Amino acid sequence: MSESENVLSLPSCRSNLFNPADSYVRTLGSKRSQTTVENCVRNIAKILGHTSYDRVEWSKLRRCHWQKILGALEEKGCSPSTKNLYLTVFKGVAKEAWSNDLLPQSAYLKISSLKSLKFERLPKGRSLDLEEGRRLLESCFNGTTKGFRDRAIFAVMMGCGLRRAEVVSLKLANWNCIDRSFSFIGKGNKERRVYLPKNLDKYIDEWLIKRGLEAGTFFPPICQGKNTDKLKLDKELTSTSIYRLLMNQADFADLGKIRPHDLRRTFATRMLEAGSDLFILQKAMGHSSVATTARYDYRNEQSRRKVCKELSF
Repeated sequence: MSESENVLSLPSCRSNLFNPADSYVRTLGSKRSQTTVENCVRNIAKILGHTSYDRVEWSKLRRCHWQKILGALEEKGCSPSTKNLYLTVFKGVAKEAWSNDLLPQSAYLKISSLKSLKFERLPKGRSLDLEEGRRLLESCFNGTTKGFRDRAIFAVMMGCGLRRAEVVSLKLANWNCIDRSFSFIGKGNKERRVYLPKNLDKYIDEWLIKRGLEAGTFFPPICQGKNTDKLKLDKELTSTSIYRLLMNQADFADLGKIRPHDLRRTFATRMLEAGSDLFILQKAMGHSSVATTARYDYRNEQSRRKVCKELSF
């Protein structure tokens, strides 16, 4: 059957054969994600003419099948983020089939080249572009202990995607200086490891020189004195204090209104721009559901803003 034909269904296969869809579901980290993706796979199989996804001959999967799936989702009135979730699952099953020599490389390459759909609704918050991120970090530098600390805080939030509550609870023991990563228990009592981008290494190193290597809070409150700044290593900053720090710094850097969660959105945008898929990003951000992660895709909004700002009249 050629790629150009209007394919309405996939053929059935014997249920005892290796199933790339089932294998793909099992690769996902959390039970919630497995349930979400399994429902997507089940719906995809139904759209392609089957009542059960374990009877689908996934080796016959082709790029043209996505158009039929997309059409069915549009008929149901699904949101752009839901369509992108289905696309991620569609490509994930195809990759699993190809990795196990069930799908021809030519077919897989055509499927893997499918692009995410544009969001038609305005996303909440904002994602900083490269220049804005640079200005935020550089504006912190004033030679003070607080300046070094605040710059490192924003670098970790923007470069690792941490939430406010996760940043303030970090301890020195959470830092691995060998592989430049933090390991900690995040939201939902989930253990997570995040890696610091290389171009942000210096901000953490400079902060640790100021802070020292004594056990305690990684980003402690500072008691500012006349001749010295005392670090309260047994205390933690509050989430509210992170909000105030960012508001003041954004105003100083003339960046407009920025919320702490916008730095997390910036991290997600950079990851997606670098080619990360939603499930890798999901683990990096500590989401229980990949559907939540899909809402952090700000790439199209970024591109539109850049083009509009460069228009001439």
